[in-house]
Amino acid sequence: MQINSVRADEIIVGGNVCQRAVAHVPHAGVAYQPGVDAYGRTVAPADLGGGSSIRIPETIAIDITVDLQKRFGLPADSRLFLPEARIGVVEIGRDGKVSFNGELVTGDEHLAIEAACRAALGLPPIPLEKPRG
Repeated sequence: MQINSVRADEIIVGGNVCQRAVAHVPHAGVAYQPGVDAYGRTVAPADLGGGSSIRIPETIAIDITVDLQKRFGLPADSRLFLPEARIGVVEIGRDGKVSFNGELVTGDEHLAIEAACRAALGLPPIPLEKPRG
């Protein structure tokens, strides 16, 4: 019995689902300072009270699917299949941690997702460390 391994050759993502997967590192001196404008002048606080009743979720879940119609060239009016096959779910937490089907994504896989997300968002590639030697 032969077992074939499955390997992703390409990662395609939409920019709107990647905001949390890409670590943001602000430049020094651009951090928000309450009561101070961009030029260092004192300003009135922006807190008007009231707030919002919208709760931001702890994680964002993204279904990973395959468009079977496109992949196999089937006609649009075919009633013989569902148009998508669900592969799994990627979840991105507020802390930037990524999991696939409940398993934490680390190492090269996490770097591949972050690189694809950076490209989808129009951000520059991840800077690589120079080898020491």
